[in-house]
Amino acid sequence: MKKRRIDLGARFVKVDEPRMVWIVAANGSETTPVPHYVLVREDARNRRRTLSEAVLLDRSFYRQLAER
Repeated sequence: MKKRRIDLGARFVKVDEPRMVWIVAANGSETTPVPHYVLVREDARNRRRTLSEAVLLDRSFYRQLAER
């Protein structure tokens, strides 16, 4: 299993939606070779998405925000 490089609580914005903040809430599937993460929308915690580490770290899709 590949070591995860994104911490729980990390905040991301999608490049084409910079006002919408997504927070890493949980690790996704442990059975895939590529780590995945469950993200929740900061202003609507019932909105969720599961994304691969590769997508989150690709700066053409998402940008990580500085820690508070």
